[in-house]
Amino acid sequence: MAVDKEWLSSRIADETIELVLVFRDEGRIIWSNEAACRKLEYESQDLTECSMNQIFRQDFREQEPFDRRKLTEKKETAAYRKNGSCFPVNVRIFPGKEEGTYILFAEDITDRKSMDMRSRRMRQDEEENLRARNDFVSNVTHELRTPVNGIRGHATTLLDEVGEEQRKTLELILYCCNNISAIIDNILDYGKLGSGKFTIEEKEFDFYKMMDRVIATHMAEINKKELRLNLDVDQTIPQFLVGDELRLVQIINNLLSNAIKFTMIGSVGVVVSRTEQTSDEVELFFLVKDSGIGMTQKEQDKLFQSFTQADASITRRFGGTGLGLAITKQLVELMRGSIQVESEKGKGSTFSFSVRLKTGSMEGGGTASYKGYEGLISFAKDSGRTDEDDFSRFGEPANKEELKKRMEKLVLSIELGTWDKAEVLASTVKELVKSSDDEMRRLVLRMEMAIRKSNYEKSIAACGVVKEAIIQRIGEL
Repeated sequence: MAVDKEWLSSRIADETIELVLVFRDEGRIIWSNEAACRKLEYESQDLTECSMNQIFRQDFREQEPFDRRKLTEKKETAAYRKNGSCFPVNVRIFPGKEEGTYILFAEDITDRKSMDMRSRRMRQDEEENLRARNDFVSNVTHELRTPVNGIRGHATTLLDEVGEEQRKTLELILYCCNNISAIIDNILDYGKLGSGKFTIEEKEFDFYKMMDRVIATHMAEINKKELRLNLDVDQTIPQFLVGDELRLVQIINNLLSNAIKFTMIGSVGVVVSRTEQTSDEVELFFLVKDSGIGMTQKEQDKLFQSFTQADASITRRFGGTGLGLAITKQLVELMRGSIQVESEKGKGSTFSFSVRLKTGSMEGGGTASYKGYEGLISFAKDSGRTDEDDFSRFGEPANKEELKKRMEKLVLSIELGTWDKAEVLASTVKELVKSSDDEMRRLVLRMEMAIRKSNYEKSIAACGVVKEAIIQRIGEL
């Protein structure tokens, strides 16, 4: 590139933000633009009396001719001002139009260097804070585990030695201990994931036995809430897979337990299908659907963030740390998959995710142990309307049928003194009448309060009043 005098004398050269200097072979400066004078703090006539070794002391030597090998070589160096201070620049040098002349372009990178330094400091501070946080979390959770395990052990020992009332108290203590242990595990997992210390194991496992155990784990809660379980597992999935069974179970458990927790009436569904398979790898697609409380789009947007839940009232009503789905998302990604959610407020949610696993050493599809769940309702493969859409509309056939069933079981639970079951049923009745009038909702709330206090007389009386009110509004139950 050769630069002529016409360009140098133009406004473009004078007004460019880069420093422009023209110098001779021996290093004497013969022209400079306004940016160079301003940045180097020289008057124009003073700068043209300087030599390059005064401005670029690290790269030019006095009385030494310019080394042509430096032509077009971009280099970071320092430019010195008139007062002796310096600032960082990126320099490029090209031959001039006249023999023995050269033109230098210098970009001031002070702001960029300052920003890079601040970024490095911020990263270092963030890493130090992360280490301190992880150390704190690890120490605190370890200290918490010891007393929790002690309380659980003593409560378990006393279960067979106390009466019915004391047993209920001990069972509540054990329930709280289990909740605290789950929170501790979530915090520990989150700390490991955040610090990059979390690793996915590669072990062979029986996929269908794993699904057996996952479903069996949640059946008690599903039955307790009188929910229906819809299950559909692709029988062409290889029986033996290689991956982290424990973490895959954790993902499914998180989604399924949330589906059950946030669903008072209706059903939860699980679908597993094989979407892709090669000679040594398989991609599985999981879908967990519920007819629960659902979410708005705004709530979905912050769903996978750490320490957040879709709605602050959810924490008060259902509990939890807000870490479960954040951990689930990271685990799915570690298994080379992705997770999505589709939901509508009041109409349930559908979580779907994919994972990639290696195929095991043995071939085969479903196993005999899985056949125990064949009697469950198959998951609806179409997106058509179902009777569940009418559950929440007071007086609709599905709502009326569900109310009749729940009220009968509620009275039976009170008669048998199974108050935990009665509480759950009362909550579902409240859900079934939420679209009714204010008076009906107040009656059901009073019934629920009586049941929570385990007051037999008031509970039976309240059930009778609620039943009569329902009959008056929607007909005979």
